[in-house]
Amino acid sequence: MSVKLSEIIKYIENIAPKSLAEDYDNSGLIIGRKEKDIKRVMVCLDVTSKVVEEAVEKNTDLIVSHHPLIFKGLKRINYDDVKGRIIYNLIRNDIAVYSAHTNLDVADGGVNEHLAEVLGLSELENLKRHRTLKLYKVVVFVPEENIDNVRDAMSRAGAGWIGNYSDCSFMIKGTGTFRPLEGTNPYIGSKGKLEFVDEIRLETVVPQEKLHAVIDEMIKSHPYEEVAYDVYPLNMEGKVYGLGKVGVLKTPVTLDDFIATVKEKLNAKSVRVIGSADKKIEKVAVFCGSFDESCIKDVLSKADILVTGDVKYHTAVEIAEMGMCVIDAGHFNTERIIVPKLVNILSDKFKNLDVFSNSVEEEPFITY
Repeated sequence: MSVKLSEIIKYIENIAPKSLAEDYDNSGLIIGRKEKDIKRVMVCLDVTSKVVEEAVEKNTDLIVSHHPLIFKGLKRINYDDVKGRIIYNLIRNDIAVYSAHTNLDVADGGVNEHLAEVLGLSELENLKRHRTLKLYKVVVFVPEENIDNVRDAMSRAGAGWIGNYSDCSFMIKGTGTFRPLEGTNPYIGSKGKLEFVDEIRLETVVPQEKLHAVIDEMIKSHPYEEVAYDVYPLNMEGKVYGLGKVGVLKTPVTLDDFIATVKEKLNAKSVRVIGSADKKIEKVAVFCGSFDESCIKDVLSKADILVTGDVKYHTAVEIAEMGMCVIDAGHFNTERIIVPKLVNILSDKFKNLDVFSNSVEEEPFITY
């Protein structure tokens, strides 16, 4: 059996909402049509020519990547260009491409959180405040006999979460009135007659990224032909997402021991180290991929050491001047770890899909 691409996209964006992505990013469906039937899914970090060749050989229907294939604007798709040839081959073989990039970096269970867990960190906190999602109150009016179905459907879609409490709502009884006119097919009442119905006013809190899904499920589960509901923006903070994570090691270690751990856990042949740590390392910050230079002061005050990738030279000089210790383990090594996790996530959700990791991508830098 196959799964519609739209269902897979909906699930991925439930895990990593596109609203979390940076403004410069290009996360989302890069190539393909949402109604395509999907049977085989390949997961990768980058959509390269080798990855596409393997995808074609294995009759892949969808590639899920971390880095977007198309990041900056393209003026042409030319088979003689490397990027153009990749796109050409994908379209010719009807292979869709979906990318979850900076939104997956900061999402719960995303790249930064997984990087921290792989390195053995606990008591995780945000390194730097990134985005606070808005909260809304959804109010809907439901016949008494249908209230449990509608409330449960909304809760399953993500409504009613306040802190560590789920299924939070408020209900009050009242009387609804309506008069069905010509062309209607009322669940209750007769055409042309004013009806009085015992209804429940159901109120619940919904985060920004779940709003459309909650409303969709509310309407599907509601018995009325026309559903009466209201949506109000709330003047209170929703969930705060951060760039990078900070956590603690189970046992303090020396710098040499921690470097060995990083190389082992990230399968890195080598790492670059800025500064030195003459004390035991206990509190560690992680920032996957390219390091955000605006985070330097945040890291200095929150951790003994930072594990990241792609530190620029002038940033490294500044870090050293500030007396900070950083391990640059490489962009590839700090992010490739999300690929097997995505395979497991999609396999667990969609039992009928054949989801697998590509076997050809590798660190582009060669160590001599």
